[in-house]
Amino acid sequence: MKCAICIGGRTAKGFSTVLLEKDETILVFKQVPSEICENCGEEYISSEVNKILLRHAREELNRNVSLEMLNFSPRESMKSA
Repeated sequence: MKCAICIGGRTAKGFSTVLLEKDETILVFKQVPSEICENCGEEYISSEVNKILLRHAREELNRNVSLEMLNFSPRESMKSA
C-alpha cells in the first residue's frame, strides 16, 4: 500500500512495538504484525489486529497491572477473535 504520510513510500509487512497508556497503566505489546513504510518508517496496524490489541488491553486493565510487556501472538489471538 502507498504511505499516507510521505506519499512516495510503499509499505511492507513487518512487526512493530505498540505502547498503550490509560490512567496509571502502561502496556507494551511487542511483535505486532503491521505494514511499515520502507521510506519513512510509518507503521500501520490493521483493524483486526487493533481489535485484538484493545481486547488484550482491557483484560490487562481488569488485572490492575501498572506496567506490562507482552509479546503479541497473532495465531492464538486470531483464533479467539
